[in-house]
Amino acid sequence: MDKTALFKLSSGLYIVSATDGERTGACVINTALQVTSEPLQLAVTVNKKNYTCDVIKKAGHFTLTVLSQKADMPLIGRFGFKSSRDFNKFDGIETETSSMFDPYTLEGACALIVCATVQTVDVGTHLMFIGEITDAEVLSDDKPLTYEYYHCVLKGKTPPKASSYIAGADPTKVTKVADKANMHHFRCTVCGYVYETPATVLPKDFKCPICGFGPDKFEQID
Repeated sequence: MDKTALFKLSSGLYIVSATDGERTGACVINTALQVTSEPLQLAVTVNKKNYTCDVIKKAGHFTLTVLSQKADMPLIGRFGFKSSRDFNKFDGIETETSSMFDPYTLEGACALIVCATVQTVDVGTHLMFIGEITDAEVLSDDKPLTYEYYHCVLKGKTPPKASSYIAGADPTKVTKVADKANMHHFRCTVCGYVYETPATVLPKDFKCPICGFGPDKFEQID
């Protein structure tokens, strides 16, 4: 079976966030879909291992931010490759609060959808939260960020906790930077970031500026 056929399915990139009164969680997801029009309902899937999943379960509501093509890799890396268990992902960026009191970012965002959870479905590695839409707002006229754009233009990778993750089948291609004398390129195997340096070995204290992982997660590509 060619599982890469699943990459032909069209999807976007979103940040789902929630606060349960004590904790705040937010993460990037690529599975969000309007499932009914009457009542107006939306479904999102979140990995059970994600800190945000537990926060949504306890909160009983969530806020979905639709990312635009202006969203950059540092923003996606902040919400997609790090855990809300370790730090507040909204610190230091432009943030507002939804009608459910969930934080959301205005940076790289084009729409906002607020939901009250009406059903939770266990679908294996993920939980599907079905929510009735209580509020929605267009934040900008920027084009929504598709998963294809994320892979092909931003050169991003699929996190292992993503609902669309297929081991060894990431469609991202390594694009070598134009040859420069005595320059070498190292690619992060977690998020796809490419670092250019004259050194042949990365320093032991080097950290990826996107996902924060160290040199053991980098591979030399030229």
